[in-house]
Amino acid sequence: MTGNTPQAIQDETLLIRRILDGDTRLFRQLAGRYAGQVLRMVARLIPSHEEAEEVTQDVLLEAFQSLARYDARQASFQTWLMRIAYHTALKHYRQHHKSVQFVEMEQDNGEYRSSWLDTIPDDETDILLDDTDTDRVTLMERAIDMLKPDDQMLLNLYYFDNRPIREISCITEHDESYLRSRLQWIRKRIAITIKTLESNEEK
Repeated sequence: MTGNTPQAIQDETLLIRRILDGDTRLFRQLAGRYAGQVLRMVARLIPSHEEAEEVTQDVLLEAFQSLARYDARQASFQTWLMRIAYHTALKHYRQHHKSVQFVEMEQDNGEYRSSWLDTIPDDETDILLDDTDTDRVTLMERAIDMLKPDDQMLLNLYYFDNRPIREISCITEHDESYLRSRLQWIRKRIAITIKTLESNEEK
C-alpha cells in the first residue's frame, strides 16, 4: 500500500489541479499509481480476470468523471479511489452474481450482535482461525467464500491490506464502531462455519 507522504500529497494536489484545468492526459499518470490496488481489490470479489479488469476501468472512469468533487481535506486521493472501487465492485457483484443470504446481526442498544454466535467462546474462535493445518485452512477459505460480499471486502481490507479502521470507515462509509463489531462477528461466523463443515464431513 503506497504511503501518503506530504510530498506525495502535494504532488497529487498539483496533478489534480492541472487535470481540472484541462490537462486531462495527466489523469492516466495519477490513476496509474493505484490501478494495481484497485484491480486487486476488485479481483478478490470478482475472480474472472477479464471481468475484474472491466470493473477496474469502470472505477477509473468514474473517478475521472467525479474528480471535481474530490475533497483532499476529507481523504487522500488513494482512499477516495478505493472508496469508488469498493462500491463499484459491490454494485457489479450484486447485479451479475448470486450472493448467499445469511442471518444478519440484530441491533440492541446501539450494539450489533447475533445471539447464536455468542455460543462460541473467543478463545475457541482464535484457535480455529490460527490453525495452519492444510485441511483447516481449506475449510477457512470455503467459509470466507460463503460470507456476504460486503463482509468479504471488509475482511480483505482489514486483514489482507492491513488498512486501519479509520481508513476502512472512509472507504466503506460505515462507522468505526460498527466495523469493529462487524469484524468480530465475521470471525465468529467463519469459526462456526468451519465447525459446521467439519461436522458435515464426519457424517
